[in-house]
Amino acid sequence: MSSETPTNKFTNVVGWTNRRSPIHHLTTTQDVINQGKCLCGEYIRARLKRSGLLNRKILQRLRSTMEFVPPSCVVVRETFPVLNGMGEELERMHPRLYTNVSRQISLEPWGELTEPDSVCYLLHVVAKDLFKTDITWGKVISLFAIAGGLAVDCVRQEHYDYLQQLIEGTTDVIEEDLSAWLVEKGGWLGLHDHVHPPQTEITFLGWMTITISTLLVIYLISVLLKHLGSNYLSKF
Repeated sequence: MSSETPTNKFTNVVGWTNRRSPIHHLTTTQDVINQGKCLCGEYIRARLKRSGLLNRKILQRLRSTMEFVPPSCVVVRETFPVLNGMGEELERMHPRLYTNVSRQISLEPWGELTEPDSVCYLLHVVAKDLFKTDITWGKVISLFAIAGGLAVDCVRQEHYDYLQQLIEGTTDVIEEDLSAWLVEKGGWLGLHDHVHPPQTEITFLGWMTITISTLLVIYLISVLLKHLGSNYLSKF
């Protein structure tokens, strides 16, 4: 009789094992795309709430956008608090970077979002430059923070219907640029393990590594937005 346990059977399979449950969550490309869309909708909802812009009408629009997304309760429930918490911390530490995003990179003088596709275009341009060299969890969280900033811009400009385009645009970025990497990392639940590793303690060197990595991502985003904004203006 083999001594191999059910857990050991899955050690070579791309996936995530909930340490609080013996249930295994195998991850496919379509999983991370659908779950990413759910996480994006939830993050935008939370960001609008933090900004005092969430109302019943907007909430209804967000719910209708997510209506046909397959449920991924376990993944979203486990991952969203970590994603939202880290994104909120980025917003708090660097408010100028993650607010008025459209004004920083748009061709329009006051960052007006004149077309539904414009919000997706701006997000795609930022994402292509952000992920052209490598992918890290810090960059992924920054993408969500930028999407949240654009959502605030949409609502403040009374383009409520653009929120659906923004969620779809973020989902496209996840599918085109991040899905393979996310599957390799075990899906979105890999973020939870990245932030809360199985070790009982994180060493001082570990905390320093996380801090330095976050600061490098912040610097990259700042330079990227300035670069994109100057490039757009130089075309005219």
